[in-house]
Amino acid sequence: MKQVGASLALVALVVLLHQPSPTVADRLRPKGYKQTVEKLQKFYVEFETEVSREFRRWKHDGAMSPRFREIIASSRIGAHERAPELRELPTAREGAFCGICRGFGGSVLELRREGASREEMYNTTVELCTMLNLQEEDVCRGLIELNIDPLLYIVDNRPQLTSASLCAVVFQSDACTLDDPTFSGWTVDVDPNGTPVTASKEGTAQRGPNDLKIVQLTDLHFDPNYRTGYNANCGAPACCRESQGIPEDPAAGAGHWGDYRACDTPWNAVEDLIDRVVQDHPDADYVYHTGDIIDHGIWETSIGYNVRSIAQVIDKLSEVFPDTPVYNILGNHEAHPTNVYALGDIGRNDFSTNWLYHLSADLWSHWLPRATQQTIRLGGYYTALVRPGFRVIALNNNDCYTFNWWILYQPDALRTQLQWLHDVLLQAERAGEKVHILAHLPISSDCFSVWQREYRRILERFRDTVSGQFHGHTHKDEFNVFYGAEQPQYAVGVAWNGGSGTAHTNVNPNYVVYYVNPDTYEVTDFESFAYNLTAANLTPDERPDWFRMYSFQEEFGVSDLSPAGVDELVRRLATPGAREDLQRYWEFKVKLADASLANGCGDTCLLNHLCEIVTNQAGDDRKCQELSDMFFN
Repeated sequence: MKQVGASLALVALVVLLHQPSPTVADRLRPKGYKQTVEKLQKFYVEFETEVSREFRRWKHDGAMSPRFREIIASSRIGAHERAPELRELPTAREGAFCGICRGFGGSVLELRREGASREEMYNTTVELCTMLNLQEEDVCRGLIELNIDPLLYIVDNRPQLTSASLCAVVFQSDACTLDDPTFSGWTVDVDPNGTPVTASKEGTAQRGPNDLKIVQLTDLHFDPNYRTGYNANCGAPACCRESQGIPEDPAAGAGHWGDYRACDTPWNAVEDLIDRVVQDHPDADYVYHTGDIIDHGIWETSIGYNVRSIAQVIDKLSEVFPDTPVYNILGNHEAHPTNVYALGDIGRNDFSTNWLYHLSADLWSHWLPRATQQTIRLGGYYTALVRPGFRVIALNNNDCYTFNWWILYQPDALRTQLQWLHDVLLQAERAGEKVHILAHLPISSDCFSVWQREYRRILERFRDTVSGQFHGHTHKDEFNVFYGAEQPQYAVGVAWNGGSGTAHTNVNPNYVVYYVNPDTYEVTDFESFAYNLTAANLTPDERPDWFRMYSFQEEFGVSDLSPAGVDELVRRLATPGAREDLQRYWEFKVKLADASLANGCGDTCLLNHLCEIVTNQAGDDRKCQELSDMFFN
C-alpha cells in the first residue's frame, strides 16, 4: 500500500460504515454493515503497521516525520466527541475510533515491550493524548498519571495482550471485533432445573393503597469544587470548578443550583434534593441509592478526596434517614482511579480497591445487617433480607465496565460475583423469596459483553424470582426490557433507571418513587420528580420548585409494569400512530430539560431511543430490527 493508502482507506471505510439516512438509528446496524466490518479488520492491520513504522521513526529520530504528522492530524477527534460515553457515539465513528485505538495503542504496547521506562511511557502517551485531541493537556496529564501504573502492570504481566483485544474490550462494537477466547471462554454454572421460556412474564398487580413506597436516588455527582459563576464551557470532563476561573461572558458562568453543561452538583443542590425527598415522602419504606457520589473530575481524584465526598453524602443520608433503610451501592466514579476496580490475583496492595470496600462496609453498616460485612469488604456487594419473603441483592457491577482496565488482566475473574449472584438467587428461589437487584451500570450500558451474556443467562433462569431491577449511571429517566436469549419474542425482565441528581449533561435533576406490591414485590407504578434548572437558577435565593414530572402508569396507560405489560407498550410505541407517545417518552427521559428539548429528537433519534429500551447485549440488535420494521411500516 502506498503511504497515503491507510488514511484514505480509513476515510472510505468510515463513509461505507454509515451512510447518513433519516431511516437509520445508531442502535440499528445499517445495510452492508457486516461486509464493511470485514473490510475494516483488514484496514486496521494496515493502519497499525503504518503507524508503527512512523512511530518507531519518531522514537528513533526524536522528531516526527511529515507523514506521521499527517496521520495524527487525520486521526484527531472533535472536542464534541470527548464528552459522550462511547455508547453515545454514532455508528459512523465506530470504525474510526477503533482504528485510532488499534494504530496508536499497538505502537504504545510495542514501546513498553521493547523496554521503555515509565517516564518515557508517560511522556509519550501524554503527547499522543494531546495531539489526538483526546483531552486538553492538563486533563491528559492527570488521567495518564493516575492510570499508567496499573496499565503498565497489565501490559507487563499479559505479554499475549494485543491492541486488537484491548481496543475491542474498550470500544465493544462490532466494528472492533474480539477474537481472543481468553475473554469469552468463561461461564457461570447455572442450575439446570429452571423452566424453559415459553411466554413473556406476566403480572397482575395494579397500584394499590397498601403498596410499599421505595425512593431511588442515583448519580448525585457531588462536586466540592463547584463554584457559582465559574466557567461552564471549559472543555474538560467537569467544568464549573474553582480552578477554571470566571469567564468574561456571564452566560458561560455556572448556575447556583447546577448547570446543564459538563458540570456536576454543588452541595446546596445535593442537600436540597435529599431534604426534599424526606419532606415530600416521609412515608417512604426504603431508599435505593444506586451510586456515583463522586464528580466527573476524573483527572484529579485521590483516595482522600473520594473518601471525603463519599462520607459527606452518606452522613447526610444517615442524618435524614435514621430509621428508613437505605440500600447503597457503588458507582464507577467512587473508585480511584475512576472506573478501576481490581480483579483477580494482582499481588499489589497499591492497586487494591479494599480501601473503598472497607469504607463502604463501615458507612453502610447503619442500615445493614452484620452478615453483609463479609462480601462488602470482599468486593463491594451484598444481599439483605428486607422483610420475610423479600430480598435485596446489591451488586458492584462496576467490575464489568469496559473502562475497568483489570478486565484486560484476568477477564474470567468477572465470574466470581456473577456466580455469587446466581447462588443467592438459587437460595432465594428455594426459600420462596422475591428479589430486587440493584446495579449501578445498566446491563445494556457499557458492561463487558461476556458479562452481559452471563447475566442474561442468570436472569432468564430466575425470572420468576427477580421482581425488579434498578440501575443508574446514564443520568436518564429510562427503562430496559430483557428478552429470552434463544426466544427473543418473550420478555423476561424489566430494569428501571432512576435518572440522576446531577444535571450533567443536558438533563434536569430528578429522583424516582416506586410503588411496589407487598406480596409479589413487582413495581406497580412509579413517579418521577424533577425541577427545571433554568427556572431554579433565575431565583438563586429560593429553593428549586420540585414537581411531579409524570406517573408511568398514568402517562402510558399500560396494563401493568410486568415484562409482558411493558413489552406491549414498547411494541405500541414502535407504531407510526404512537409517535407522540414516543416523543413524550424521550422528553421524560431527558427529564424535560430545556437544553435537550431545544435540540429536539426526530424520527431517527426516537427510533434510537426505542432501540435502547430493548438492547441487552452488545451486538444483539434483533429486537431493534424488529421495532425498526414496525416503526417505518
